[in-house]
Amino acid sequence: MTIRGRLPLTVAGRPVTITGGPFDSLPDGAFGVCLEMQSQKAWLADVPLPTADFGLPEPAALRAAVGEVLRQLEAEPDRPVHIGCRAGVGRTGLFMACLVKAAGVAGDPLDYVRAHYLPHAAETPAQEATARGFTWP
Repeated sequence: MTIRGRLPLTVAGRPVTITGGPFDSLPDGAFGVCLEMQSQKAWLADVPLPTADFGLPEPAALRAAVGEVLRQLEAEPDRPVHIGCRAGVGRTGLFMACLVKAAGVAGDPLDYVRAHYLPHAAETPAQEATARGFTWP
């Protein structure tokens, strides 16, 4: 399995590297957010966020996970972050959009993710609505 793409983002004034795709594509040394607990590499997740395929994470757990990733990016901006589920599309796109919103990117966070990561990120109307409705803090 391979990485589907990269999401350019600036956190605390510094550019950071965020990749997405199947969690099994977790690069060596990357900080990992795993949304697919059936992944063979799920045990390596720094942030496990169990989410059913085509589903939504629990809202409080989603907010906590986004906060953990932001803290990680501020603490070690040179360490890559990898966000993954089974295919790196729906749940990964949803999480990326929430992270984009929390990082302060102006505009529609899902449009940003689709323009910079994957054109069809976030696969269901519920995932799209959650991404667009995410508030931070």
